[in-house]
Amino acid sequence: MAAKDPDTAAEFRRNESWLFDTTAGAYVRKTAVSLLTLVVFAFVLFPLYWMVVTAFKTTAEIQQIPPTVFPNDFSLEGFRLVVESSIQAGGYTSLFANLFGWQASSAIDIDILSLVLNSLKVAIGAGAIALVFGTAASYVLSRRDFAGKNALMSIFLASLMFPGTAIMVPEWELVSALGLFNTHLVLIFIYGAMTAPFVVWLMKGFFDDFPDSIIEASRIDQCSSIETFWYVIVPMARNSLIASFIFAFLLAWNELVFALTLLDNSRYTVPPGLLTFVQGFNTQWNVVAAASIIISLPVLLGLAYIQRYFVQGLTGGAIKG
Repeated sequence: MAAKDPDTAAEFRRNESWLFDTTAGAYVRKTAVSLLTLVVFAFVLFPLYWMVVTAFKTTAEIQQIPPTVFPNDFSLEGFRLVVESSIQAGGYTSLFANLFGWQASSAIDIDILSLVLNSLKVAIGAGAIALVFGTAASYVLSRRDFAGKNALMSIFLASLMFPGTAIMVPEWELVSALGLFNTHLVLIFIYGAMTAPFVVWLMKGFFDDFPDSIIEASRIDQCSSIETFWYVIVPMARNSLIASFIFAFLLAWNELVFALTLLDNSRYTVPPGLLTFVQGFNTQWNVVAAASIIISLPVLLGLAYIQRYFVQGLTGGAIKG
């Protein structure tokens, strides 16, 4: 191997990067990355931390200036008021009084259990609609060639770029014409339609990479296209299907504008229901925080259990097998 030209070596030494080519520079880079990660981590998690500590403060401590970082007087007042409100609004006051001798009395009249059940009904229904129609459409778009296929995929992608509020007026007119105002069914249809394009793009990536040999083997076994799809492909697409369902579920669970506009108080889902706890200058923020924690726990536990399927599903169509 020929020796490096002296002039070239000298030029390299003059332009050598201290930050990237020395041990001290490596420590500086790692320290900077660690500090930046810590700042981002704190920025993301601090609102969650503040919600939790607020839930365990008294109303008087919440109003202190400057605010306390940790609760001085650990209190379950917010949780007690939320539970009493749910018991009273749900009509279980006499039942709890007879069974436990607990006379629930609250100035807040909001049923948390009803909000959760309403949101579960809407979110599961919207997720099912998006999954069924989005998966079927993505399979056709992946395995069939027809005129306008690329244009249709572009339309699906473009639909994800528009905010839902942009179509609020025509949606209102359509809902009024169909007589679906103040029904959970209309939210299921709207949320399902809003998330179906994402399901199409996610599942199409999986179907594009699906081995043709498996489909050909099913045809040799005399399976029809529908049987191949249902009995062969769908079981193997479990992780991607779960990821798609979770995305649709979370969008429906967290959406506020449509639920606030198209429902009244008796049929509220979680987001507008939590908003009713905010009562101008008399808002009890420990109650709002406690209600948010109680409502979030079931979803967080469920997502923690199935998070591995979500990650695997999102990356399932990213690598050629």
